[in-house]
Amino acid sequence: MHKLTNMEAQRVINCLEDALDRLSLLSYVPSGNPSQELLSSFVAEGVGNIKATLESEWQLEEGHQVMVRSRDAGPFGKGVGAVATSNEMLDQLHHIVRTLCRQLKKSPAAVQILYAGGPDGRSAPFLAFLEFLSDLTHVMFRKLSTTVEEEATSKNLLHDLSERERSAEDERDALHQTLQLNRAERDRELSTMDQLITKLRAELHDITQSNQMEMESIRQEMKENMEQAEAEHLAKGKRLQDRIDQLSQEMVRLRDEHREKEAALRKKKEKHEHDLAAQIKTYDTDMVAKQTETLELMELMKEEKGELDQLEEYFDKIDKNQAQKNEEERILTEFKRRLDAARGVLDKAATKLQSRARGGIARTELAGSKKKGKKGKKSK
Repeated sequence: MHKLTNMEAQRVINCLEDALDRLSLLSYVPSGNPSQELLSSFVAEGVGNIKATLESEWQLEEGHQVMVRSRDAGPFGKGVGAVATSNEMLDQLHHIVRTLCRQLKKSPAAVQILYAGGPDGRSAPFLAFLEFLSDLTHVMFRKLSTTVEEEATSKNLLHDLSERERSAEDERDALHQTLQLNRAERDRELSTMDQLITKLRAELHDITQSNQMEMESIRQEMKENMEQAEAEHLAKGKRLQDRIDQLSQEMVRLRDEHREKEAALRKKKEKHEHDLAAQIKTYDTDMVAKQTETLELMELMKEEKGELDQLEEYFDKIDKNQAQKNEEERILTEFKRRLDAARGVLDKAATKLQSRARGGIARTELAGSKKKGKKGKKSK
């Protein structure tokens, strides 16, 4: 078997990565009953073709599952026709799944909608399959991208590592023997330490007894101090009780005084409340009158507003008529100006024509008089 070229190995890896991407997308597609919320999201994003493809895929998947259950349930679903129909439906399902993958790759918005559904619907076995397939892709890429020289180098490296492992095992055995010797030495040291601990425990026992004697003396001294403190506490408690009795009497006196002040303040408060209620009642009466006056003013405002609207409409018509009149006068003035200008042109033209006609007549008369003069001279 010949070694694949780098281009061929890259194509194989690209095929595996494309399959991984498609399987990852399909893991987000829910199975079973169609989710109307998901389909509505596709329609809202303008990818209705993915909605139709998903519905077809769910229908084919449900039909194939029904056919497989019927084939497993009894002998009627195991005929040649049933198998052919099942295979044809499976081919259709494969085709529609490939179409769905292509449409999802072309529409990032649809992929985001699937991701937004969350990974809860993804099954654990399928995710494990994706992980194993990803590991297989990495292994295949490393295996296919390795050249013959690199493979030979790997074999040599493996051989060196095996030799190192063998030498490490020998070293481990030697270290194990050294460890046994160290353990024996440690046992001897532990025996010495046990003897030392026994001696220290005896010393500790002596120290404990001496401490107990000291504790007894301390307890006796503490008992005497407690009795003295108790006597002082009783005397101080008596003084404080006397102070409490004195303060109680003072409190009774102050309470009586405060009760009288409170009664006076309560009467004052009731008087202020009565005055406040009277002011509130007056305020309510004034507000009712103001509200009535406001309603009357609002009614008057409505009437005047109606009159204002009529007057505005009337004056708007007058303004329009005046504007139309001004425009007509402007047009008449312009027409008169043009008419006067045309008349001036005609007058100038008539004057020129008359002057030319008169000039012609005068020249004719002058010519006639010259001819008559010449005839008179000839006759003489």
